[in-house]
Amino acid sequence: MMIEVNHRTLREVAAAINVYCTAQDSEMRSADTEIQLMLVSGWLGMDANEFKRKWAGVNASDSTAAKFRDSLKNYGECLTACANEYENAQVESVNAAGLLMKLINR
Repeated sequence: MMIEVNHRTLREVAAAINVYCTAQDSEMRSADTEIQLMLVSGWLGMDANEFKRKWAGVNASDSTAAKFRDSLKNYGECLTACANEYENAQVESVNAAGLLMKLINR
């Protein structure tokens, strides 16, 4: 049985995940800055307080968005580790096959 894996594709997916997570981090920081500016610009009252509370939940390190981003980052790291393992296995297989051919052709 043969398992065929393209380690380059695994790395490309991991890189795409990293790009996405970096963009999400940047967008969340930008949104937080805008929201903080909006909240200190004179918006007062119950609506402002409720919005601030809701945003704090969305932007928290244990929010669904943060957990999703963290799980994507972990998945990307796993893909990279798998790519490394498959690439090493392929290199070792080719080297072993070459050595075997040299032994057979003696």
